[in-house]
Amino acid sequence: MIAKVTKGKRAGGALRYDFGPGHREEHKDPRIVAGSVPGTPQQVARIIDRHSRQRPDIARPIWRCSLSLPDEDGVLTDAKWEQIAEEYVGQMWGADVPWVAVRHGDDHIHLTVSRIRWSGEVASDSFDYHRSRPIVRALERKHGLINAEERSNRLAPQVSGPERAAAQRRGAQQPEREQLRDLVRAARDQSAGRGRLAFEQALAEAGVAYRANVAKTGRMAGYSFSLPSWTDSEGGQIWSSASRLARDLRWTQLNSDLGQPDPRIAWAKPARAPEPEAPAARSRATIAGAKSTTSTRTTPDRRKPGPSAAALPGHHGYGRQPYGQQPGRGRGGLGR
Repeated sequence: MIAKVTKGKRAGGALRYDFGPGHREEHKDPRIVAGSVPGTPQQVARIIDRHSRQRPDIARPIWRCSLSLPDEDGVLTDAKWEQIAEEYVGQMWGADVPWVAVRHGDDHIHLTVSRIRWSGEVASDSFDYHRSRPIVRALERKHGLINAEERSNRLAPQVSGPERAAAQRRGAQQPEREQLRDLVRAARDQSAGRGRLAFEQALAEAGVAYRANVAKTGRMAGYSFSLPSWTDSEGGQIWSSASRLARDLRWTQLNSDLGQPDPRIAWAKPARAPEPEAPAARSRATIAGAKSTTSTRTTPDRRKPGPSAAALPGHHGYGRQPYGQQPGRGRGGLGR
């Protein structure tokens, strides 16, 4: 199943397209198959747009998505599409958004969703494509649909001519990387949501050799895979990283698909206890706190008291003696 996302301002225009003839008269029997807004198409459009106008600060409140199937999935019933639409919108946006699903063909539906919740809050559309992708993969597995992303082979690095020729010389009917891609994906689907231990058990049962690439810090970086018969001319084992098998097997995506933390990670990076505060630092902090809580006091002058300036011989101590008794003011000056 492929999800194609667009965004717009009004639900009215989107529903007019859904219930119109199409660009090449390809729309047949358009009808609403699911949604949270009752009424005719015109009524549904007016309700959604009127509600969305409560937040004029949101330029594009309408979120549109088409869900389409490859030919191998056949033609689904309206009831099955209703179930898929409700599960997709519920996981993507929650149960409190105005939305409607329209079907006008055999292989796809159109979803029209207002990001303005019934409560008036705005549902964020950040990373909506990345949020949508694992939901689509999970729905494919649940309803037995073809994985359209794998079918298109967009995620799988192509096997080169020399690699294919080397596999033939080893007697392999299919290049080892293509074998591993199918086997590892099957193990991932079998252990989805059950964690690394279940995934590794499924690999072992399928005859796939694996090794986890864990850094010294305990951080998991991904897997490398091999087959017992995949060796070089000297008998050495040949390994392939997950990214060389397929992009959807890289650790960031695989970890999300497995869905549970690995219990073995606990030993890899133990929690550090807080370090005790050094005594010197603690004493300085205590002193600083004491200073900040006491009032300012004047430091006494610890110098030894001496004679006043007016008592020094020959000093003009104006202001300390009556003017008439000041030395050096009479005839003869200081010599008297």
